[in-house]
Amino acid sequence: MPASFVQQDMWVGERMGAGLTYHLPLALWFDGELDVSRLLGACAGVVARHPVLATAVAESGDGLRLVPAAEPVVTLADLPDPSPDALERLIRQESAREFDLEKGPPARFTLAPAGPGRHLLLFVAHHLVFDGMSKDILVRDLARFYASGSGGAVEPVSFAWREPGPDALAEAREFWAGRWSEPAELVLPGQRRTGRRYGPGEQIDAGLDHELGRAAAKAAAATGASTFEVLLAGVHALLFRYGTENVAVAIDVTTRGPGARDHIGPFVSELPVLSRPDPGQAFRGFVQELRDELRAVYRFRDVPPGRVLGREGRGAAVPVSISYRRREADPVFPGLAVTVDRMMFGGGARNPLHLQFLDGPDGLALCVRYDPEAVDRDVAARFADGLRALLRHAADDPGTRLAALDVVPPAQARRMLIEWNDTDVAYPAGATLPGLLAEQVRARPDACAVTFGERSLTYAELDAAVERLAARVRQAGVGRGELVGVHLRRSDLLLVCLLAVHRAGAAYLPLDPDHPAERLAMIVADARPRLLLSEAAVPDELSGPVLLVDPGLLTGGDPVPPQPVRPASPGETAYVIYTSGSTGRPKGVEVDHGNLANLLLAMRDRLGSAPGDTWLALTSPAFDISALELYLPLVVGGRVVVAPHGAVRQPEALARLVAEQGVTHVQATPSVWRLLLPGSLAGVTALAGGEALPPGLARELRARCGRVVNVYGPTETTIWSTYGEPGEHGEPVTIGRPLANTRIYLLDAAMRPVPPGVAGELCIGGAGVARGYRGRPARTAERFVPDPFGPPGGRLYRSGDLARYRADGEIEFLGRQDGQVKLLGHRVELGEIEARL
Repeated sequence: MPASFVQQDMWVGERMGAGLTYHLPLALWFDGELDVSRLLGACAGVVARHPVLATAVAESGDGLRLVPAAEPVVTLADLPDPSPDALERLIRQESAREFDLEKGPPARFTLAPAGPGRHLLLFVAHHLVFDGMSKDILVRDLARFYASGSGGAVEPVSFAWREPGPDALAEAREFWAGRWSEPAELVLPGQRRTGRRYGPGEQIDAGLDHELGRAAAKAAAATGASTFEVLLAGVHALLFRYGTENVAVAIDVTTRGPGARDHIGPFVSELPVLSRPDPGQAFRGFVQELRDELRAVYRFRDVPPGRVLGREGRGAAVPVSISYRRREADPVFPGLAVTVDRMMFGGGARNPLHLQFLDGPDGLALCVRYDPEAVDRDVAARFADGLRALLRHAADDPGTRLAALDVVPPAQARRMLIEWNDTDVAYPAGATLPGLLAEQVRARPDACAVTFGERSLTYAELDAAVERLAARVRQAGVGRGELVGVHLRRSDLLLVCLLAVHRAGAAYLPLDPDHPAERLAMIVADARPRLLLSEAAVPDELSGPVLLVDPGLLTGGDPVPPQPVRPASPGETAYVIYTSGSTGRPKGVEVDHGNLANLLLAMRDRLGSAPGDTWLALTSPAFDISALELYLPLVVGGRVVVAPHGAVRQPEALARLVAEQGVTHVQATPSVWRLLLPGSLAGVTALAGGEALPPGLARELRARCGRVVNVYGPTETTIWSTYGEPGEHGEPVTIGRPLANTRIYLLDAAMRPVPPGVAGELCIGGAGVARGYRGRPARTAERFVPDPFGPPGGRLYRSGDLARYRADGEIEFLGRQDGQVKLLGHRVELGEIEARL
């Protein structure tokens, strides 16, 4: 007889390498006194009743046909030692053994001893003649023939399929042409690869999933839908929350008519179900909408979409698919206890991700099958976890908007929100930079603190210079808590000015003389500093009183007696630094002494900083990372070597300076590192931050430097918030984990945590979160929000950056996005594009 459309597609798929994808194994485990001859007769009776199991495929001028072939026989396996391992090997071998479809037969039986009073009957069929419902029919007929012991004639049933007529084909073509579009690349948490249509697969067998079954049944009752419709809606909603806007999920649909309900055969079609979820849509309404779509699709179940879309053999090519089937109770084999395993895996992947549900009297069973070339095992497992969480929430409140449904299981949420943020360190409560520096001045007054060119200052000399200038600042009328602009290029004098402002009880505003005059004028007008410190006359655009300083105060003049000024407290402002303005008008970030001290102590601990460290001060003072270069060595008793003006443009000279001065630590953005490496700079601890660190540059730094550190942090959270050290070749470059007393949350636009592997906005809480933007309460309120997960009164900074968690808690930075970006069902405004998702 002519092959059906589905069989023709499977034949083409076989030629395309479907292989194990079409192998359908079924196991029956018999406990008790098995009558082997009676069972062999039952197997023969099943084949006689369903002659499709004894066919082959022939190609002829009028198309593909099924022709008679040898009947499947029962192989009696010889297992001297029927151990679990031996039985598992037998099952794998028989399930994977190829079928010769041109010779037949497309099915086989294997009977094996499985221990005292126990036997295994393994049946394997090719999908060309078998489907999921055929399993129940096969088991039912086996039980019937075993019970009756019938050895007589068996009335065969035909494999009768209905060939759609020309009108049905035309209607299906019109229907799918108006709906179909190529599915987008699959978006799954942690997926990094493109899957194949066919290939070796793997399976996660969840067994009876009572949690999922209860949630699906409860949601079905609340929405007036079937369990299958709720499961399908849950998968659609979950894919939408993971970032898929136009969702397509393939479903297996039976094509059995009333006359074929007891017939073995491939009465099944794979149909894509499409949706465009709306974040504001209630789950209940979404289920109803999907039900309507299903009813429209069901009208064309007899016509495989590939047949009218020109995709024969490739089905609908949808990356996620679902099989759902209700099973009947196991039939009775007289004198035997029988266990039937209907969820066995043939070993092939039909697409990147396939969910198989079996709904029976004892509950809902789930298997997750996946293509390991497309997704990792933990990614597939997390998809099932996300579906459980989403349906549990939807079952409790079916009126919940899709964008607000939980997609993170409670255990995973606890891991991300609490365990991965377990960063508490008890630093001294009153720690500040002036206090930490004073300890080093007392401990090592004669040790070298700073070197610039041919000039060096000991800790005592640095402290004396700071005191002299602080006295002049106070004499100029600067009061406690006021702001002082520091208009100097990088030098040892710059360091003295910054520390002197703190000594005077004020906060500093760094102004780089090399920056455009318009930018400096805007900053001064916006910040309104009480005084400007400068080596020379300042541009006319910078209004306000100016105090000129010169290098002579570093070593000249009589010592100034320390003034009785109250030490800085952690809550007072340490500096105001303006952002670049790349995402809008530059804003002045107010960082207090507590923020700065926590950063310095956290980096001290992570780097293992010690008095022998020598840091290169390379960065513009108007860039906040310069504070780490200038201050961290001083709070541990080390030394600062200040690079001369224009050093970045002279990499060879800079490399000589590093070597001659014994520099141990160099910090730069990845862009600057690319400029420095041609100068043969090597052998240092290299810190990279401020931009995404490309893997190639990370490898080059690892080859040249003793240690590579990748750091991340917005200005608004005090220089750096995370710390990571890139691993060996081939591992993704991450920004690591949060620093001490810092919390990192990856959230969607509704401020809910996203699962590992899903892009979320980097939100930062803890001791580094700055006070806000100077004079901009509205902007501060927009970016600095209450921390819903941390201690009472805590705040979060919403960075606008995208990142995702790896399964181990390491954070992968994904960059900023320009315009509207989909975050778990929301569109949110984020900054300029720096990296691709």
